Amino acid sequence: MEDRAPRAEPPERSVPVSDLHTAGTPIYADALDEDLPAVLERLRQRHGALAPVQVAPGVGAWVTLSYDVSLDVLRDRVRFPRDPRRWREAREGRATPETVPGPFWYFRNALASDEPDHSRYRSVIVDALARITRDGTRLAIADIAADLLAAPGAAGRIDVVADYAFRLPLLLLNRYFGLDDAHGRELTELMRCVWDGGADAEQARMDLFGYAQAVTAARRAQLGADVVSRMIAHPHGLDDEEVAHQLILVISAAHDPLMNLIANTVHVLLTDRGIRADVAGARTRIDEAIDTVLWRSPPITLLPGRYAARDMEVAGARVREGDCLIIGYGPAHADPQVAPGIDTAALSGSRAHLAFGAGAHQCPAHNLARQIGIDAVAALLHHMPDLRLAVAAEDLVRRRSPFAHGLHALPAACTPIQRDADSSPLFPSAGGAPCPHAPSPSSWSRDRPTPRHASSTRPARWRAWWSRIFRFGR
Repeated sequence: MEDRAPRAEPPERSVPVSDLHTAGTPIYADALDEDLPAVLERLRQRHGALAPVQVAPGVGAWVTLSYDVSLDVLRDRVRFPRDPRRWREAREGRATPETVPGPFWYFRNALASDEPDHSRYRSVIVDALARITRDGTRLAIADIAADLLAAPGAAGRIDVVADYAFRLPLLLLNRYFGLDDAHGRELTELMRCVWDGGADAEQARMDLFGYAQAVTAARRAQLGADVVSRMIAHPHGLDDEEVAHQLILVISAAHDPLMNLIANTVHVLLTDRGIRADVAGARTRIDEAIDTVLWRSPPITLLPGRYAARDMEVAGARVREGDCLIIGYGPAHADPQVAPGIDTAALSGSRAHLAFGAGAHQCPAHNLARQIGIDAVAALLHHMPDLRLAVAAEDLVRRRSPFAHGLHALPAACTPIQRDADSSPLFPSAGGAPCPHAPSPSSWSRDRPTPRHASSTRPARWRAWWSRIFRFGR
């Protein structure tokens, strides 16, 4: 980090940023049809290190666009606490659970809490995960990967997102929770429906919380040697609802970022011949490739948030008490004052990235998450050493999300793998149950229309559930 490029003067603001509701650039709905990194880069050129955005109609927030400002905000929990109940847009009625996505709202977990609850919740998670070993994780991933890759390997084609990256983290978590693979398939399908956003999404969200509650209740009745049992038995004495909220946090924090990390790394290996040749020739380790991807293509682009504890000036902008600051992980890594000093092309293994956060709320399992990504990519390449793209690189499409940085699909091909006639994969290819971000592996034709998901038929129940959670935290 010492060899940074000379610092440039921040651009003059073309708009006096004092009112989020008149100066904010939309980053929701149709605005997501445009390439989000390009939008954020234009905001950087216009506003500098902090830019006003709208996350829903009439709902304003700030986005951090520089490495230094992002790091300062993440580390300073006095000026920028984490608890979303401070959010002025919600307190004054402009933001509601019906119009603003879930990451902006309060839950009884370590991510959304300040002291004293934050330390209490975080230590439970840290201690529960501490007994997971690197060797045990590697063996579990090898076992899961063998099942997941059996059918795609026999067919000689795979959607790396739908068939592998989407499923593996959930099945691994399920084993950490002490459950069999049948429950893992249930969890996979629940998350599929949650991310799908179709008619079944609301019930899937309810069922996901029900899954966490049921696992908690079962473990409290009979403790075991698993993550959930260790949470329940922790001296901090979390009640069942608190344990369930930590489980939902672990599932959410592990699944989407890990899915994107695995798929983004494979994407780089399939499209960057230099890196692929270095890995294949053992000149570069997969962990170095993972670190490069965490810099170049972090799995999360934006994530709310921190909330100003008082009126203040931040990077030349007038921020009011209760304003939300969305952390720009993608823009921070593309910061022209930092990026030239990071030699990601050399795969130096630099870990000064912000992909896992920083400060008190940094991901408590960032080393484990990185190792899972390494082992998952290694297992895929072990089973499919000649993996190659099945479509043109320019035809790959990124997910339409303000938060996640991942691919809808990553169709690839390999030499078909012969397997024993009497062996059957535990997890068949996703051909009949497409990943919510992708077509099935049998639908790679670019002429095939994207299926439209029906709108929800149960909005009132889901809105009521969100409202109960929000009121509980106020």
